[in-house]
Amino acid sequence: MKLRFLLFSCLLLNAINSFSQHAINNSKRFNHFYQYGVADAFIGGLYKGSLTLKELKQHGNFGLGAPNLLDGELIILDGKVYQSKANGETIEPNNQTTTSLSFVTFFKADTSFTVKDELNQKNFSTSIMNFLKDKNGMYAIKITGKFNTVKTRAFPPFSQEPFPPLSTVLDKQQFFNLQNIDGTLIGFYLPGYLNSVSISGLHFHFLSNDKKHGGHVLDYGGSNFRIEIARLYGFQLDEQNDPSLQRFEFKKQVNESLDKVEKGH
Repeated sequence: MKLRFLLFSCLLLNAINSFSQHAINNSKRFNHFYQYGVADAFIGGLYKGSLTLKELKQHGNFGLGAPNLLDGELIILDGKVYQSKANGETIEPNNQTTTSLSFVTFFKADTSFTVKDELNQKNFSTSIMNFLKDKNGMYAIKITGKFNTVKTRAFPPFSQEPFPPLSTVLDKQQFFNLQNIDGTLIGFYLPGYLNSVSISGLHFHFLSNDKKHGGHVLDYGGSNFRIEIARLYGFQLDEQNDPSLQRFEFKKQVNESLDKVEKGH
């Protein structure tokens, strides 16, 4: 009797473990785009973070974002989160650090190729766009290699509310010119119809292989790059858990055709 009970217990435990692992695997929705925060609100001064990095990691292992009250940029690569700060230091913040705006996915490339020619940001962007079959689609893009140059930037921290809009503190940006450095560009291409809610076009952050340098990318150049692209399907937006969002005055996006249809004339 005891042997039967022991055998039953083992089978039940194995079944529970199998179910739990299956649930974990299913929770990882590869190439599904997750965004926390609203871009226009963030740019308008809503820098206060309210989603922990531990929670963010549940939605993706690849992406980029902004840390609580700024002080640099966030880079998410291979399931780890890095913060490139305004003093030039790049750290791995703890899981309780919060973010005010982030974009992530569980990355799984469906297209990959190597570009050996010497490229700069402008012609490199053109090359990438040629491989994006759906111009109104969403894509995650990973570029690895040795960069001749990478220019990054980071905003300083802010502590006094109300926080100024980012467009009014451009003079406080810190710029970093990196040369002959191995690393990765982590980014997305998002279509124009997502602008204001998200950030349309190509948007990259950089992380060096030694994890000592990073930031928002302004310019880059080099050759012999490995490019991996994943078409994204599905968009999940979680609005920022901040009462200030409900009081924020968004600029009205005028769409005359839609307005006529809605009003019936």
